[in-house]
Formats: sequence, structure tokens, C-alpha cells
Amino acid sequence: MANRTNFVKVCNLPPGYSDARELFSLFSSCGQVQDMTAVEATTVIVSFSMRSGAENASFALSGATLGGNPVTVTPYFNMSDPQFFSNPVYQRLGQYIGQDQHVMDPNTFQPWGAASVAPMVAQPHQSLIRPPTLTLPNYNLGPGFGSMFQALGSFVGGAGPSYQPQPVAPPPVQLQPPPSATNGVPSDILSQYTTPWAAPPTQAADQPQCSICLSDLADTSSYDTDSTLAPVLSLSHCKHAFHSACLTALMSNSPSPFLQCPTCKKVYGIRTGTRPTTGTMTHRQMRSSLPGHGDCGTIELHFMFSPGIQGPEHPNPGHYYTPVGFPRTAFLPDNTEGLKALHGLYLAWEQRLLFTVGRSITTGQDNCVTWNDIHLKTKTSGGEHSYPDDQYLTNLGQDLAGFGITEAEISSHMGTHPGLRQNGRL
Repeated sequence: MANRTNFVKVCNLPPGYSDARELFSLFSSCGQVQDMTAVEATTVIVSFSMRSGAENASFALSGATLGGNPVTVTPYFNMSDPQFFSNPVYQRLGQYIGQDQHVMDPNTFQPWGAASVAPMVAQPHQSLIRPPTLTLPNYNLGPGFGSMFQALGSFVGGAGPSYQPQPVAPPPVQLQPPPSATNGVPSDILSQYTTPWAAPPTQAADQPQCSICLSDLADTSSYDTDSTLAPVLSLSHCKHAFHSACLTALMSNSPSPFLQCPTCKKVYGIRTGTRPTTGTMTHRQMRSSLPGHGDCGTIELHFMFSPGIQGPEHPNPGHYYTPVGFPRTAFLPDNTEGLKALHGLYLAWEQRLLFTVGRSITTGQDNCVTWNDIHLKTKTSGGEHSYPDDQYLTNLGQDLAGFGITEAEISSHMGTHPGLRQNGRL
């Protein structure tokens, strides 16, 4: 079996490198970071909760720039390094392995030289030289290993596996309270966007139906009826009609106060999604052109997330989510239609529609930050999700419209944020 490890060694950092958030954000893109330890002036060892995180990092991040320096990222095998057993700086490596709920707080990172390390002082014990106190990593290797580590811990004078550091958790997402609602349905949506239905003259064999319950509109809905509403309602813009009880039931399952017509997908109200709030969206202009758009430059979009705790709108509230595969990039042509798309995507970002939490299609891992059915071009050329694609901007507009982001709203956003293209962020 090939050697695997939870650690990577990051070398060639600027001496005394201290930008913990930059370091944490970069390595969190590959997995759940549990600890970062400065072991030399230019070297940090990063600990992941899973070995796949270390493998992803060593594969994807070697050559990345941190603090202006290109760094090397290689797997670190602690049990093969004599310093792991003799150098106090190394002795807290792996202390959180097996504690899957632990995510490092970047504020706890100590740059090299920030805290002095007590030198090793040999203490006599009869005729033996007793090694310094050693706290062993809290490895979870299963039955049979506990007694071995206890014995080794007593030999070197350490606490052994009994040492249990307290996990540091990031603060939970604070959600805004929803508008006033009755039975989970915002009270003003139906009154604002519907009118009582006026039955058209029809033949007895051609009765209009409610497309939610598939019963005739003249019949009673199978859902409980709100006596304050007309039995059948028409949506104000598209004029499609439904039982008021069916609309109420439909909205009770909505994560935000909006109503989407089941027939034509027209959105009433503001649709919001479940994108984690620990992310950022930025962009930059590039002079290079995209295939199929040789007459203009390129807009490169940049998305980044840090780990956090799922809220009540996510699949597993209270559990951690992990941003695997971040930072991510996407590309638009830097022309008139591309600028409209840029504003539409920022609207989608503000309404938490671009990403969600779920199972990664790429890795099969649950509790990951994933795309949310608004399709972006993540490559400039070659293969899937790349250019050229003559229909892409049209299809993207349809994706946005399906989430309620209309051309009128995009035009309004462009008027409100005229300098967005140059600013690089909202």
C-alpha cells in the first residue's frame, strides 16, 4: 500500500510568514484544515482532517504564490522524521486527527519566532538520561494500539493519548429572520401578486385545471383552504390560475419568500438561495480573448470560500461544510453582453443562488460547497465547460431568468453599479 499522510510541508515561504488567513484560505480549498504549524522560518506544516486533503494539496498547490514567494508543497511523513520525536516544535502535529469536527481558527496561528520554544534540557534519572516531556499525537489507530501508546507515553514522560485539545469551531451562520408568515408562508406574497380568478366560459368537457394538484379549478383542493383567500387565484403577470390552497402549500416548502409559477416559471418576489455566507466573489479584466470572441478581452471571475457551519437551510444543520476545489474561476467575454451577464451573476451571488451545500459530483463527498444549476464556463478552451459556445450567453440568461433574475433587474443593477466592471467587486 502506498504511504499516505494527513500532513503537507510548505517550504520557501517568506521568512517569518504571518498571513494566516491567506495560508488557511488557500489550503482549505483542498480539504478541512485542522492545524498549521510553523516549524522553521520559511516552513509550515499543514494538517488536514483527511489524507485526501493532503494529497489534493500536494498535487494542486505546489508552485502557488504565498507572500510573493512560489512555494513547494510536499507530503510530510511525521513518523519517518526524527525531529517529530525530538524537536518540541513538531510535537503538537496531529493533535486533532480523529476529531472530524475540528476546523482551525486562523487567528490561533503562531508565525515562526512569535512564541519562544523551550529548549530541550536533559534531566538525570539515576543512570539514565530521561528524554524531555513529549505529548504524543492523538492518533486514532483502532483497538490494540492504545496500550502501546500509553506505554510509550509513560516512557517519555508525556500525557499520551489522554490529551484531548478542545476543538475550535467557527461561529455559526447568523440568518436574518423571515418576513411575517402564517403556517410558514409569507403573508403578503399572495395578496401582492395574485387576484381572484374569474372563470372563463368553457364547455363542460373542457374545465381548466390546477397544474399543482391536477384537479379542476372548480373543484376543491385537497390541501387545507385558507378562508381569507379566494378559492382560486390568478398570478398578476402571467395570469396562470391555481387553487389558493395549492399555492399556499407550494410556498410552505420554499426556502425564501417568493413564488414561482409552476407553469411558466415566472418568479414573484425575490428568490434567495442557500449559498454559504463565508465566500467572496471578485473579478478582473484580461487582455486575452476567448475563442469565439476575438474582438474583445476577457472577464475572469474568482470565487473563494472558507469552511463553516451549515445553517437551518442546509442539508445537515450544525455540521461543517467544506469548500473542496476552491478557489474556482469562470470566464465571460468583456463585451456588452458579457457585462450584462456579469451583473446578472453578481445579482445571483447577492441572492445566494450561485452555490449551495450538498454532495460534490466530482468527489462524491457530502457537505461540500457546490454549484447550483447556473452554468458557468470554467475553462477558456478545451473540453467541457469551455469556449467557443455561440449560445452560451443566451443560455446563461435563461438560467438566470429561471431563478427570477430578469433583464429588467439586470438593467437596474447596471444603473446602480455603473463602475462594477472596473472595480473588480461589489
